[in-house]
Amino acid sequence: MLVVNVSAMGDELPLLTMVKSKEIDEKPVGITEESLGLLSTLSSLCSFYSVDDFIGFLFSEKFQVLIGRGEPWVVFEIGMYLDHQKNMQLIATNNEIILVDNVECGWNDGAFKSNDRLEILRELKLWCELVFNPKSRFE
Repeated sequence: MLVVNVSAMGDELPLLTMVKSKEIDEKPVGITEESLGLLSTLSSLCSFYSVDDFIGFLFSEKFQVLIGRGEPWVVFEIGMYLDHQKNMQLIATNNEIILVDNVECGWNDGAFKSNDRLEILRELKLWCELVFNPKSRFE
Protein backbone atom coordinates (compact mmCIF):
# COMPACT_ATOMS: atom_id res chain seq x y z
CA MET A 1 0.00 0.00 0.00
CA LEU A 2 1.38 3.39 -1.03
CA VAL A 3 1.46 5.83 1.86
CA VAL A 4 2.97 9.16 0.99
CA ASN A 5 3.30 11.90 3.55
CA VAL A 6 5.27 14.67 1.93
CA SER A 7 5.64 17.95 3.77
CA ALA A 8 6.76 21.40 2.80
CA MET A 9 7.18 23.74 5.70
CA GLY A 10 4.90 21.52 7.78
CA ASP A 11 2.04 21.28 5.27
CA GLU A 12 0.97 18.00 3.76
CA LEU A 13 1.06 18.16 -0.03
CA PRO A 14 -1.29 16.40 -2.47
CA LEU A 15 -0.19 13.19 -4.18
CA LEU A 16 -2.02 13.40 -7.52
CA THR A 17 -3.33 16.05 -9.87
CA MET A 18 -5.95 15.84 -12.57
CA VAL A 19 -6.81 18.25 -15.37
CA LYS A 20 -8.81 18.08 -18.57
CA SER A 21 -6.28 17.46 -21.33
CA LYS A 22 -8.45 17.68 -24.45
CA GLU A 23 -11.80 16.93 -25.99
CA ILE A 24 -11.56 14.23 -28.66
CA ASP A 25 -15.21 14.35 -29.75
CA GLU A 26 -18.30 16.49 -29.33
CA LYS A 27 -19.78 16.86 -25.87
CA PRO A 28 -22.62 14.38 -25.33
CA VAL A 29 -26.08 15.54 -26.30
CA GLY A 30 -28.01 16.62 -23.24
CA ILE A 31 -24.98 17.27 -21.02
CA THR A 32 -26.23 19.01 -17.89
CA GLU A 33 -25.22 22.43 -16.58
CA GLU A 34 -23.86 20.67 -13.49
CA SER A 35 -21.62 18.50 -15.68
CA LEU A 36 -20.45 21.54 -17.64
CA GLY A 37 -19.59 23.20 -14.32
CA LEU A 38 -17.57 20.15 -13.25
CA LEU A 39 -15.80 20.11 -16.63
CA SER A 40 -14.95 23.77 -16.16
CA THR A 41 -13.51 23.00 -12.72
CA LEU A 42 -11.48 20.13 -14.19
CA SER A 43 -10.06 22.51 -16.79
CA SER A 44 -7.97 23.87 -13.93
CA LEU A 45 -5.51 21.70 -12.05
CA CYS A 46 -7.29 19.71 -9.32
CA SER A 47 -5.39 17.84 -6.63
CA PHE A 48 -5.97 14.77 -4.48
CA TYR A 49 -4.18 13.82 -1.28
CA SER A 50 -4.38 10.07 -1.82
CA VAL A 51 -5.16 7.47 -4.46
CA ASP A 52 -8.22 6.53 -2.39
CA ASP A 53 -9.52 10.11 -2.59
CA PHE A 54 -8.91 10.16 -6.33
CA ILE A 55 -10.71 6.86 -6.90
CA GLY A 56 -13.60 8.13 -4.77
CA PHE A 57 -13.87 11.09 -7.13
CA LEU A 58 -13.68 8.91 -10.28
CA PHE A 59 -16.56 6.79 -9.05
CA SER A 60 -18.61 9.71 -7.72
CA GLU A 61 -22.02 10.20 -9.27
CA LYS A 62 -21.07 13.66 -10.59
CA PHE A 63 -17.97 12.43 -12.44
CA GLN A 64 -19.78 9.36 -13.78
CA VAL A 65 -22.55 11.58 -15.18
CA LEU A 66 -19.94 13.87 -16.76
CA ILE A 67 -18.08 11.12 -18.59
CA GLY A 68 -21.29 9.38 -19.65
CA ARG A 69 -21.64 5.86 -20.83
CA GLY A 70 -21.03 6.20 -24.56
CA GLU A 71 -18.02 6.78 -26.72
CA PRO A 72 -15.05 8.67 -25.26
CA TRP A 73 -15.16 12.43 -25.75
CA VAL A 74 -12.75 13.86 -23.18
CA VAL A 75 -9.24 12.94 -22.04
CA PHE A 76 -7.85 13.82 -18.63
CA GLU A 77 -4.25 13.95 -17.49
CA ILE A 78 -3.36 12.51 -14.10
CA GLY A 79 0.02 13.47 -12.70
CA MET A 80 2.21 13.31 -9.64
CA TYR A 81 1.87 16.55 -7.70
CA LEU A 82 5.61 16.81 -7.08
CA ASP A 83 6.58 16.04 -10.66
CA HIS A 84 4.04 16.85 -13.38
CA GLN A 85 6.22 15.17 -15.98
CA LYS A 86 5.17 11.85 -14.44
CA ASN A 87 1.67 11.50 -15.76
CA MET A 88 -0.86 9.32 -17.50
CA GLN A 89 -3.97 9.78 -19.58
CA LEU A 90 -7.42 8.82 -18.37
CA ILE A 91 -10.08 8.07 -20.96
CA ALA A 92 -13.56 6.90 -20.01
CA THR A 93 -15.43 4.80 -22.54
CA ASN A 94 -18.33 2.37 -22.56
CA ASN A 95 -18.43 1.83 -18.78
CA GLU A 96 -14.65 1.49 -18.58
CA ILE A 97 -11.77 3.66 -17.53
CA ILE A 98 -8.60 3.44 -19.59
CA LEU A 99 -5.31 4.55 -18.05
CA VAL A 100 -2.35 5.11 -20.38
CA ASP A 101 1.11 5.61 -18.87
CA ASN A 102 3.03 8.51 -20.43
CA VAL A 103 6.36 7.86 -18.68
CA GLU A 104 7.07 4.30 -19.83
CA CYS A 105 7.89 3.11 -16.31
CA GLY A 106 7.13 -0.55 -17.04
CA TRP A 107 3.69 -0.42 -15.44
CA ASN A 108 1.18 -2.91 -16.89
CA ASP A 109 2.63 -2.73 -20.42
CA GLY A 110 1.72 0.97 -20.50
CA ALA A 111 -2.07 0.71 -20.30
CA PHE A 112 -4.87 -0.61 -18.16
CA LYS A 113 -8.60 -0.88 -18.79
CA SER A 114 -11.24 -1.74 -16.19
CA ASN A 115 -14.59 -0.79 -14.75
CA ASP A 116 -13.79 -2.28 -11.33
CA ARG A 117 -13.10 0.27 -8.61
CA LEU A 118 -10.73 -1.98 -6.64
CA GLU A 119 -8.72 -3.02 -9.72
CA ILE A 120 -8.27 0.62 -10.75
CA LEU A 121 -7.30 1.55 -7.19
CA ARG A 122 -4.71 -1.24 -7.06
CA GLU A 123 -3.20 -0.41 -10.46
CA LEU A 124 -3.05 3.32 -9.81
CA LYS A 125 -1.29 2.72 -6.47
CA LEU A 126 1.20 0.48 -8.25
CA TRP A 127 1.85 3.15 -10.88
CA CYS A 128 2.41 5.75 -8.14
CA GLU A 129 4.89 3.48 -6.38
CA LEU A 130 6.82 3.02 -9.62
CA VAL A 131 7.08 6.72 -10.50
CA PHE A 132 7.05 8.51 -7.13
CA ASN A 133 10.24 10.29 -6.16
CA PRO A 134 9.75 12.85 -3.38
CA LYS A 135 12.98 14.66 -4.35
CA SER A 136 11.99 15.11 -8.02
CA ARG A 137 10.41 18.46 -7.23
CA PHE A 138 13.84 19.83 -6.45
CA GLU A 139 15.77 18.35 -9.39
